[in-house]
Amino acid sequence: MAVSLALNGLPVGVALAVRAEPFSAALAARSWSIRQKAERRAHLLLLQSDRGRASWQGTEIALAAPTLLWLPGNVDASVEVSAGAQGFLLSMDDDFLIKIVAGNAEALHLRRTTERVALIDGEALAPYLDAVAQSSRAIAAELRSPGYGGATLISSHLLLLCLQLWRLSASHDERDEMAARGGPALVGNFLQMVELHYRDGWPVARYADALGVTSDKLHAHCQREKNCGPRAIIHERLLREACTRLQQLDLPVEQIGYGLGFRDPAYFNRFFRKYRGASPGNYRRQVRLEHARSGPSYAAWP
Repeated sequence: MAVSLALNGLPVGVALAVRAEPFSAALAARSWSIRQKAERRAHLLLLQSDRGRASWQGTEIALAAPTLLWLPGNVDASVEVSAGAQGFLLSMDDDFLIKIVAGNAEALHLRRTTERVALIDGEALAPYLDAVAQSSRAIAAELRSPGYGGATLISSHLLLLCLQLWRLSASHDERDEMAARGGPALVGNFLQMVELHYRDGWPVARYADALGVTSDKLHAHCQREKNCGPRAIIHERLLREACTRLQQLDLPVEQIGYGLGFRDPAYFNRFFRKYRGASPGNYRRQVRLEHARSGPSYAAWP
């Protein structure tokens, strides 16, 4: 049974905008008929075991696990899975999907990806299968038994699914074109990814992998374009955000560190002291003391 009703602790809008239907081995095959109406809905089918079949716009294909099928919100389709199949069928309102990707650094790429049919299977999907299944499972579980921050959790996992779909469906021609554009484009894409992941503790190698280059190549281009390596760029962005939060928020220093991805308060202190020459607490006190001494300025007048 699809989990789609408004549930305690989850905003009605989210509960209606997103649906998740896990399916497992059954006595009979299961099928879905997708007919788009005024409120268009995109669909994601993850087939983890056994077989199935799908048809849309005159195209009919056989599915064999593992398979990921993305159907955008303007496509009518029919989907069927065999009795022994396991997986998930997710659907999301197109307007809700647009809101999720709109504020993302890769919004243009994500929107282009989600507006067309995508089919990824076999060896191409295998390295990403666990991540896609984990996000699908998390969405279904949160819709069934929502907790604090349920809307954010669901939105975050939908964004992760869109990012995985973009990576998987990017053609070799698109990757070659990105590589041919050279250093400025590569560094620009790296800076966008830093904005998205600087709080996630990604090492340089993971950024390089996501960009389709080696760590050495990424380092060389960052050095040429920015006169510093990618690690320094990540740390500078993290430090800038730490300073802003310490100045503007009254949260404990430890909580600010946790919010920036530092699991150990001592490590956050060492990191901050290395670049600012003072602990986070002392920095906050110094900044507030300087503001108090300077007093209100004319620029602050209404």
